[in-house]
Amino acid sequence: MDRMPSLIVKLNEAVVKQLSVPQGDFSIGRRRTHGLVLEDAAVSADHANIFTVGQDSFLKDLDSTNGTYINNRRTRKHHLKHGDQIVIGKYTLIFGEDEGHPADESPDTPPSGAALFILSGPNSGKRIDLTATITHLGKSGRSTALITRKGERYTLMADLEPGPVLCNGKAVLAGGRILESGDLLELGETRLQFYCR
Repeated sequence: MDRMPSLIVKLNEAVVKQLSVPQGDFSIGRRRTHGLVLEDAAVSADHANIFTVGQDSFLKDLDSTNGTYINNRRTRKHHLKHGDQIVIGKYTLIFGEDEGHPADESPDTPPSGAALFILSGPNSGKRIDLTATITHLGKSGRSTALITRKGERYTLMADLEPGPVLCNGKAVLAGGRILESGDLLELGETRLQFYCR
């Protein structure tokens, strides 16, 4: 049986909510459209995001005003582990997972190596396994960017003609950028997340 990540939401030491964290994107903030809405002036409208793929969950702070703290340390990006305490404004979120890790990989877990998950855009919800030495990204016949694989290292290279390619909100320069698991990529209207086991 697959484990299901969950969050226990506490305010002033009282548990106010407990919820499961779905696969893919799970957003947190003050805005009503988020998966977890936290009503507190210290919470940004778009505060943080948890991305879950297979057995792994990654938290990313969305450049919030007051920051996100995990285990008492201000954090921009973090691979979540059972028992991690996330502090956002006045709220404490305790990340947990059900017991019983499966012996084999679940179908949603990418094979060993790396993959891109399309979060928004025309092919939203699809996965691109990065098995080739070079993977071209963009519309057919016109590459916007490419990812090169050398051993265990994956580098994002941008073709700056169609428009900027962003990694974690920053433009990718001519020399390229080495990717880390959990990085968010933006190519025009398409948003992707890089995952590496």
